[in-house]
Amino acid sequence: MRHIDGQTFNQARPQPFMLSPQDQDNGFFDVARVSSDISFADFCDSYLTPEVPVVIEGAGKNWPARERWNEEYLHKKLAKEASASAASLWYWLNREALVEDYTTPPFINQCLDSTAAFPRKKHLRLWINKKGNVSRWHYDSTFINVFNAQITGTKDWILVSPDTPIDCYPFTTFSIIDDRGDAILKDKIYTRFTLNEGDIVYIPPVWFHQVTASGDESINLNWLFTKKETTATSATLKREVERYIINDYLTKHRFKVIRHLANQFNKYAPAYAKISWHYSELIKTPYTTTRTDLLKRFATEVLLLGKTLRYVNNIKSYTKTLSKPRKITKI
Repeated sequence: MRHIDGQTFNQARPQPFMLSPQDQDNGFFDVARVSSDISFADFCDSYLTPEVPVVIEGAGKNWPARERWNEEYLHKKLAKEASASAASLWYWLNREALVEDYTTPPFINQCLDSTAAFPRKKHLRLWINKKGNVSRWHYDSTFINVFNAQITGTKDWILVSPDTPIDCYPFTTFSIIDDRGDAILKDKIYTRFTLNEGDIVYIPPVWFHQVTASGDESINLNWLFTKKETTATSATLKREVERYIINDYLTKHRFKVIRHLANQFNKYAPAYAKISWHYSELIKTPYTTTRTDLLKRFATEVLLLGKTLRYVNNIKSYTKTLSKPRKITKI
């Protein structure tokens, strides 16, 4: 059944990746590329429902933002924008912000407005990065789907399938910063590509990615949403479900001291380490999680402490290299 009403995303079972014969040995695949006039129905059938990444070429090629946006221009605009706030690495905005500079593609609006998606207070993230800034391996929490538009500059992307996960810091969505470089891609299903000005990449839930700003100044606009239900299955999706169930159990534990410790952790931990589900119900997935599954997950995460400690010094050196947003002084 096709997805034409914008209300139901998951009516088809996902299909496995078909790698070309020459790529099957190392797991590489070419990311799909489509034109900006793709219909919502085709986008759902081919990419949104099976949760497959795709580059939508030329979607923002005529946006005034491509000529207007730089850090100084945006800093002045954000000072006047009531919804703007600085996060650790980006700015948060409402959907209506800065709309004089771009036009949200119809298929994105249909995703954000669908009753099959959880409601959000803020749908937009704005990134401003200098050349060489690297967003190291991670996947986004809360099962978010991301449309990432390249407004200025370029970024080099590597995506790794959630079927071939990368070791993360215990109970987080950030991969352990080791010294393997591209060797981390061995035995992974992955793609790499450059996102050019005016293009948008769709990043499905729980896909690992590493992104390097290759233009002098790279500015990106993201639209975010979380589906209420998914038919996709993967090792990482299963981990994410178990991560939230364990957190819910600990934050509601019958012993006050355990509840307190779990809640204090989520209150004071850095953003990348927090485990917080923002909605009243958990996303529906094909998984049925047992107590044994949760005990295995807990043990697996604890065992990663050894690898974490081995490379703990890499965390501080990496954070020093990150482009952080300037403070917004409201007018």
